[in-house]
Amino acid sequence: MPRRAVTLLLPLLAVAAATLDKTAHAQIRRCVAPDGGTVYTDRTCSAVGATTGPKRGAGAAAVTAYRSGCQRHLRGLIQELSHAIDSRDTNRLASLYHWRGMNSTGSDRILDRLDAIAQRPLVDIVAQRPAATATSAPGGFAGWASARELPAAARVQPPSSLRVTQTGPGGTGASQTVFSLHRHFDCWWIRL
Repeated sequence: MPRRAVTLLLPLLAVAAATLDKTAHAQIRRCVAPDGGTVYTDRTCSAVGATTGPKRGAGAAAVTAYRSGCQRHLRGLIQELSHAIDSRDTNRLASLYHWRGMNSTGSDRILDRLDAIAQRPLVDIVAQRPAATATSAPGGFAGWASARELPAAARVQPPSSLRVTQTGPGGTGASQTVFSLHRHFDCWWIRL
């Protein structure tokens, strides 16, 4: 390549690099903060003290999918609750909360409690059901009887709350939090 062509090519490459740099800053990047939380920024991840987030299509073992908000199945709600606490992500925990009818004073208080819950290590989450009651015929079953006189089987009640067990401060003791369960718009939500 002649020397004159190289001299003309260098300024063009500089202008192209400057244009690409502006375009790169205009896109939103998903980064992983040092504490494991997710940071969205229009700058490079290293500029905000984070690392590049996992790429789409990564294996399930490499990344936990984040499914905020509406959980149609109780199993999904428990899994998201577990992930929110394990990742110490108060915002993720708050996305599972049933905020309907809450005023700003009450929501600030609840958000402080959720933050405290998110910061303690998780031990277990148990779905609690109300006590099952069986209806029985007077006198019990003795000999031949009609089907109407037989005791009815206990109806299995749906879960009404989740009991979250966590270690106490410094890894000593244990603390328990009970979240009531609510169905709203065919989704499961938690509430203190």
